[in-house]
Amino acid sequence: MKRRVALLFMLVLGALWVMFSSPTYHYPAQPELRRKANYLKRIISTSLTDSSDLAKLSELNPEWALFSLSFAVYAFTNMAEQDSSFRREAAQYTELAIQKVLTNDISAFSRTASSPPSRLDTASSVLYLGHLNLMFGCHRLLNPASHYAGLHDTLSRILHGRYLRSPSHCLESYPGLTWIPDNTVALASLGLHSQLTGSPYRQYCTQWVAYARQHLTDASSGLLVSRPRTSQHDAEEPRGSMLGWSIYFLYRFNPAYAAEQYRLYKEHFSTNLGVVQLYKERPGSFAITPGDVDSGPLLLGYGIPATAFAFGNAVALRDWSNAERLRRVISIGSREVKTGDEVRYGVRMVDLPVSPLAEALLLHAETMVSWRP
Repeated sequence: MKRRVALLFMLVLGALWVMFSSPTYHYPAQPELRRKANYLKRIISTSLTDSSDLAKLSELNPEWALFSLSFAVYAFTNMAEQDSSFRREAAQYTELAIQKVLTNDISAFSRTASSPPSRLDTASSVLYLGHLNLMFGCHRLLNPASHYAGLHDTLSRILHGRYLRSPSHCLESYPGLTWIPDNTVALASLGLHSQLTGSPYRQYCTQWVAYARQHLTDASSGLLVSRPRTSQHDAEEPRGSMLGWSIYFLYRFNPAYAAEQYRLYKEHFSTNLGVVQLYKERPGSFAITPGDVDSGPLLLGYGIPATAFAFGNAVALRDWSNAERLRRVISIGSREVKTGDEVRYGVRMVDLPVSPLAEALLLHAETMVSWRP
């Protein structure tokens, strides 16, 4: 009898293991996505007072306020691609988000010293300009009559010109600091401009990928470095948080190269535990540290951003099994907070006061889809 019970237990355990180790991801239903979007819509609609969630986030790190708005826009654009009835609403809140990003409250961190606050500083950080230009493109995609079309054309032309003059094929994020992930956003914005208008900028994106294969990748792994070698600094090794971010935007202008980088990222940085998959910030590392502003806390070398960004990469590139394993990791580490018609997420075990950013990043990740004019 004991043998039969033990055998039955093993069979049930085996069946559960097979079921959970061979998962498949499905996009959330639209009603669920709308409730998640409602929280971000409220964040976008709220004025930037000292007491607002976005203002508090900006005090911690001005970039995070920008990313909260930009990734909310990218998520809304994804949702509109999946459900055309959401398109008008997505355009409305994209416009509100752009208005906030254009204010000095958000843009101040990126400006050059001589730039007046009342004007768009087209010589400023590629980190800021890349996201702004991609947001312009999203609004134009959602609303072909966008009144930002002129700004979109001008900024795209200026960014393209700056790239043509850059020996490293990259622009600075901050004075003396150049990061590959920030440049992939700007390149994605040029690619989207070409999709929408027929401009020639996509040709440069293709040239950039060819250059990146030769000069911006780690020789041993084939993965994009985090920073290129410039006159100000040496190249920096590939890192999980940087790669996951870059793959998001490579997907927008060169899906084949994004898929290649994703495969290598998965091969060199991830551990498949059957039920879940985890991604490291640096391959071979077993560090337990607070990490830095990009990696977040590291547990045995595994990072929250590295794993969360890989989830969005997997959804975009339709690696459904890996997407589901990664979704499980996020579910283990997060908790739902329901208020009225809103759903947002908190972080289990770690007190991170970045809910607008976390929610925007997760909604963007779980809805990743190609954009079609």
